[in-house]
Amino acid sequence: MEIYPFLPDPFGFRCEHIWFDQNTVILKLISLTTTTDCPVCGQSSHRIHSRYTRTLSDLPWMGMTVQLRLRVRRFFCDTPTCPYHTFAERLPQMAAAYSRKTYRLTQALCRIGFAVGGEAGSRLAFHLGIPTSG
Repeated sequence: MEIYPFLPDPFGFRCEHIWFDQNTVILKLISLTTTTDCPVCGQSSHRIHSRYTRTLSDLPWMGMTVQLRLRVRRFFCDTPTCPYHTFAERLPQMAAAYSRKTYRLTQALCRIGFAVGGEAGSRLAFHLGIPTSG
């Protein structure tokens, strides 16, 4: 198994493709997990309902923004009393549910915000390859 140390979760994903688009590095990743737990009832599931692409921003590389395009799955929940009939695969090592940024990018933005803050922090983040608003 190949290990990609530049990924937020090097053991959970396989890098399918890397391409460059102007000032952005785009990585297409595929999840390697075979089962996952329902976020409501906790029942483990292996029955795949569908797949979709989730896009996350990550730490910059060589001054270029990095975008992760994750091919994740939706699973069936087989617990009859569970209100979720299907649920999306969670990425606990990489990002919070519904987040568009990885944990490590969020942490970097928080550090910049606490150290510099406001418009000055926004300008610093832009020069580091992390475009954001003030």
